[in-house]
Amino acid sequence: MTIETVDLYKYFKIQRKEEKRGYLTRMSHPQLTELGVTKERPHMLVIPGGAYAMVSQREAEPVAMSFYAAGFDVSVLDYEVAPVSYPAQIMQAGMAMLYLRREAKKLYIDAEHIAAVGFSAGGHLLGCISLLWDDPALVSEFGEECEKIRPDASIYSYAVISSEKGVSHEASFQNFCGSAVKFENYSLEKRVRSSASPSFIWATTTDDAVPVENSLLLYSALRKAGVKAEMHIFEEGWHGLSVCDGEVYPEEPKEPFVKHCKNWIGLAEDFLRIHGFKVKTL
Repeated sequence: MTIETVDLYKYFKIQRKEEKRGYLTRMSHPQLTELGVTKERPHMLVIPGGAYAMVSQREAEPVAMSFYAAGFDVSVLDYEVAPVSYPAQIMQAGMAMLYLRREAKKLYIDAEHIAAVGFSAGGHLLGCISLLWDDPALVSEFGEECEKIRPDASIYSYAVISSEKGVSHEASFQNFCGSAVKFENYSLEKRVRSSASPSFIWATTTDDAVPVENSLLLYSALRKAGVKAEMHIFEEGWHGLSVCDGEVYPEEPKEPFVKHCKNWIGLAEDFLRIHGFKVKTL
């Protein structure tokens, strides 16, 4: 495995102001020269959650390793958190996608099959680049190249979506928007359009932190817009399940529903394969 951490601000020659994060850690498969072929791989950008107050370690490398084992090259975004707010987070996610597009040939990434997976507030940030890739802050910096920011597939994991009362995870919206933009402008179920990327959504009915209605609202909006989408709602499960095993808990969870929820990984991988995400031999 090759591991590299990229300073996105340095790469794009953008000066940091109050930002301290904006780093992308990339993990790629080596080219095995004894095979006599070159392999080009799909890529998965991992965006952990944390209410825009932290970046969860549990939803970072363990998730990346699951997709790495399935043949993807992977990267994990370390993005800005409170008290720094909009547009820092969307800019950093946008830079991550543009970096992967620009460097795809050099890194043996299939430039037409770069997906992203986001958890909780990271799912909201995923939604921002999947639905709002031409956000004013991104257009101001990158112009027409913003079209390359949209992932080729989006995997929403118990994602923060709506700012509506009774459904919203208000802390996430407060930390993301600050005083710079209105919550309702980043309530993603209101911003879905037909050009959104194919989307896989999973959540649990009993999530008491980010109500399952967030996922239901997103799926409904995608369906109405004619976007290819698949949704799985598990009967039981708490918030922050990540990869649903002992890697992300002090010990192996004993609750039967945790093992059942772990099926989201295989289901998501199947969804991606259906949409053309596979290793190519050149």
